[in-house]
Amino acid sequence: MALGVVGASRMCWNLILALSLTSLTTANEVQCPLPCHCENGEVDCTQAGLKVWPTNLPANTTTLILSRNQLKRIPVDGFYLYPRLKVLDVSNNQIEHIDENLQLDHLEKLDLSHNAIRNLLFLHGLPKLRHLDASYNQLNGLENNTFIRSTRLHWLRIDSNPIKTLPASLFRRNEMVGYLSLSNLEVESLPPRLLDPLTRLQQLEVRDNYRLDTLRDEIFHYLGNSLRHLNLANNSLSSLPRSLRQLDVLRTLNLDGNPFQCDCQLFWFANWLEKRSAIVPSNGMFCLDSGLPLVESLWKMHCSAVRLETSTLFQEGNMGQAIVLTCNFSGNPQPSVTWVTPDRTVLHWQSKTPAVEEEFESVALLSPSQLQINTLSRHTAGDYACHASNALSNVTAFMRIHITPKGFRRVQIHSIIAGFTCVGVFVFVAFLVQGFRYLMDRFGWWECCYCCGERLSPRAKQIRNLLEAIEQYKSQQLERLRENYTGQVNRIRENCVQQMERIHQGYAGQVKYLRGVRVYGTQQLTTIREQYNDQAKKVYDYTVDRLQTVQRNYVSQRSKVRKFSAHQLIRLREKYQFQQKTLNKIMENLPAFYLDSCRSAACARTDSVYFQDVGEVDVNIDVVESIIKQGIQLDLPDDICLEDENLNGMGEEEIEGAPEEMETAGGRPRKRFGHGRQSSAGSLDLSFLFAPIRFPSLNWRRRNTVDEETKNEGSGTALEVAVEICPVPIEQEPECNTLQTGTPAEC
Repeated sequence: MALGVVGASRMCWNLILALSLTSLTTANEVQCPLPCHCENGEVDCTQAGLKVWPTNLPANTTTLILSRNQLKRIPVDGFYLYPRLKVLDVSNNQIEHIDENLQLDHLEKLDLSHNAIRNLLFLHGLPKLRHLDASYNQLNGLENNTFIRSTRLHWLRIDSNPIKTLPASLFRRNEMVGYLSLSNLEVESLPPRLLDPLTRLQQLEVRDNYRLDTLRDEIFHYLGNSLRHLNLANNSLSSLPRSLRQLDVLRTLNLDGNPFQCDCQLFWFANWLEKRSAIVPSNGMFCLDSGLPLVESLWKMHCSAVRLETSTLFQEGNMGQAIVLTCNFSGNPQPSVTWVTPDRTVLHWQSKTPAVEEEFESVALLSPSQLQINTLSRHTAGDYACHASNALSNVTAFMRIHITPKGFRRVQIHSIIAGFTCVGVFVFVAFLVQGFRYLMDRFGWWECCYCCGERLSPRAKQIRNLLEAIEQYKSQQLERLRENYTGQVNRIRENCVQQMERIHQGYAGQVKYLRGVRVYGTQQLTTIREQYNDQAKKVYDYTVDRLQTVQRNYVSQRSKVRKFSAHQLIRLREKYQFQQKTLNKIMENLPAFYLDSCRSAACARTDSVYFQDVGEVDVNIDVVESIIKQGIQLDLPDDICLEDENLNGMGEEEIEGAPEEMETAGGRPRKRFGHGRQSSAGSLDLSFLFAPIRFPSLNWRRRNTVDEETKNEGSGTALEVAVEICPVPIEQEPECNTLQTGTPAEC
């Protein structure tokens, strides 16, 4: 049942998908108008009679051909229906204007030929445009930024437009252009740097420009490694630019229909064309005057370069002498000669009859090859240049005119004589004037001359003028001093203000630096405090951890020692029980006389030692002390001593005060002395009956905890024996028996 439902649902989805595909196909077929042909994204509506922009085309259109219709405008919002459009052909319509806001990000090819478009400002919205045909329109002119956004432009044609001038930087961003056509325009000349940015240009067509008569020599300067095909046909060129010689990869050259002036100006073209056999020239290159082929006419002219025949290199002359300079040149055509004088004056030969130019009195041209200096002087002596040039080359000859030393000496003598004469005349005139003044002053004739009139005498007038001059000078000096003082005051004030500003800035800088130091110090102190707290916390944690570890080790070691001591006491109790039984049997078997003597108190009888049963493993180790207080001598190992040798010579008061001294020392009271009983002479030595008890690696010391009330021998109170374990081994002492007679020094 479930499988049937799944199969039914799958069939339904397949049916819906098939219906949707069918509807889409039908919709696409409906969107293509009947006059148009739609196939694989290409829509061809050539001669469809369209008057408005079509809006019912397929959405996947990439190529749209609308040529030979009646369209008058291209709407901006007419392309949102075709976002994938790459090729647009609207040639042979009536389009006059295209909106500047047109935006086609994917358009690569645009054909606008045979319309009435007046500008190309809409190209800013076509960033990927590679192919543009704007020929046969009404473009009046182009601006510098017309193609500035078309950096990918590869093919450009703007033929047959009424363009009169082209901007020099029109193609400054179009170095990718490989084909360019500038034909049938109304330009009279091309800018010399127009083609410099087109470093990848391979084919150039500049034809049918009936007003274009000259091309600058440097126009093809940067196209030597790229240009392969050049068409300059049907222009008005009378000569060719010399930059043609730099086109190293040129293959075809078309110069048909140009009225070339066949003279030696183009003789270089014949030589260059003969050396470049790879170039295929056109067959329509003829001379305007003779009608013969261009290259053939040039070879018949036998043109030759300019050559210097004779020249006056150096010549000397006296002051005032006339000198003629000669400079002869040869060449075909006849070179034109130009003379340059030492004062940079340029002289040209303008007529075939010798004549002297009126404006130059000292220098004149006798012929194209002769220059005459009428009067030699300092101004006319020096370096002269004779420059000759024709269509093939130019040559310059330099000449020099020098004044002889004799002429200089004569001039010097004449100058000295004239100088002395002038000096003598001046002295004589001065003497006469001073004599006349002296006579006038001596006899007072000056007063007579000025007494009738109210005018001042020359002397008074001179004095008055002198005083006025002094007063004026004084005023000027005072004014200068005042200005200087004012300037100094202003400078001092400005300097003071500048110094105060510098001090203020320095103080502000120091305050800022100190504030920064304080902030840095606070940060450092905070960091150190945090580090200290962190380290203290770590030390505290480590100390607590170590103390806990030591405590655990201490508890573990104490538990082990207690267990070992309990085990040893159990063995000791069993051994002493066995010895007690043996002793009782021996006492029962002793002779009667000995027992009687013991009954008569002739010997001291040892108290019995009773060991109580221990139910637990942890036995009270003070039971051992009761054995020691009974006077029983244990045969312990060398490293175990139940009596301290330091107590043999001590009294009871010293023994009793020993615990308090140990307690005041800060340690746990450990009594290193015994019960203090003296060995009696009548004690029974039973050491031969007991096997020695060995406690390896332990040091036993007896601790006396008997109260004063237990000193009576007859009391039946049980004795407490405490044995302290000393983990540190002591030096081996000689064996001693407290039951035998001996001195404390022997133990």
